[in-house]
Amino acid sequence: MRELTDRAVVLGACVVLALGSGMPSTTTVVWFLVAVICAGACAAWGRWPVVGALPAAYLLAGCADSAAVVGLPVAVYELMQGTAGRGRWVWGGAAVCMAPLAVALRRGPDAVVSVAAVLAAVAALLAVRTGQVERSRGVLHAVRDDLQHRVTALQETQMRLEEAQEHEMRAAALSERTRIAREIHDGVGHLLTRLLFQMRAAQVSHRDAPDVVAELTQMADTVDEALASMRASVHALADEGEDLAVALNRLANRSGIETVRVDCAPSEPPPVPVARCLVAVTREALTNAARHGRAVNASVTVTDFPGFWRLTVANDGVVPNRNESRSPAEAAEPDLLGAGLGLRSMSDRVESLGGSLRILYHPRFTVLATIPKETA
Repeated sequence: MRELTDRAVVLGACVVLALGSGMPSTTTVVWFLVAVICAGACAAWGRWPVVGALPAAYLLAGCADSAAVVGLPVAVYELMQGTAGRGRWVWGGAAVCMAPLAVALRRGPDAVVSVAAVLAAVAALLAVRTGQVERSRGVLHAVRDDLQHRVTALQETQMRLEEAQEHEMRAAALSERTRIAREIHDGVGHLLTRLLFQMRAAQVSHRDAPDVVAELTQMADTVDEALASMRASVHALADEGEDLAVALNRLANRSGIETVRVDCAPSEPPPVPVARCLVAVTREALTNAARHGRAVNASVTVTDFPGFWRLTVANDGVVPNRNESRSPAEAAEPDLLGAGLGLRSMSDRVESLGGSLRILYHPRFTVLATIPKETA
């Protein structure tokens, strides 16, 4: 908008200059129209070197005809506008601007030439000022865009931090629920079970006293009911008491393998039976990798596909040369009896949920467990 305003002012000055000495000649009108076309081309294209070549050609051509001074302010404005901020090109542009004035003054002093010189100087100042304003505006826009980009990045980082904090808090709460459930089961549950056995034994010991047996039976029934209620509470706590990713990372840290990479980020948490199965399979696979394969590196990956969950447990441990097509039940051999039983146990767990277990022996020992979502 500022450039258009400056061009309008300079063109108005050229019109005044053309009419200042009376009725302009045909040559003066032609030079004025050429200057206007040059200004229009520079405004339309606005790219270097067009904005420098066209006004420079006009000024150099104007050295041959003094009537060209009528478009001198326009050409000077466009040339200075095009060369502003381009280092040495500014001085070249200034030299080109002075060429037609110098030629016109050598032909003789003229009021029109003097006015043209003043208007050209004003046009040059306008061009320099406009260029500085546009460059400053460009810098401000760049700073604003960079600031907006940084603000957006900070907002995304803050959201990720909040999500991570929320996940950590949830994982801590679930882990605490698991600990409480485990303590109730291992502590109170064992005590109630022992008390129930003692009452059953007391019933046998006092079978000759019906009244005592009846009271012991009633007490045993009460303890049995309390034990059932306690087990129900423990299961209620344990069902959602631990996040799958937390459980897998805990197994990785306790597996005895030097490096275990865990990648578990499903779009939604799997059902409790599926999560328990995946944890159990991972536990057995890592135990076999550390005990029988003497693995150094392992990876655990849980992938959430649209129709099924996929667990992949791979390690670099030593395994015997076996055929990939053999089923886990056929994998048990006398030298790896424990590992074979572990593979069968994993297969049974996965198949109980309608899934399948596959063992790959090359290039790395890999356990692939697939559980369909519709049957989980």
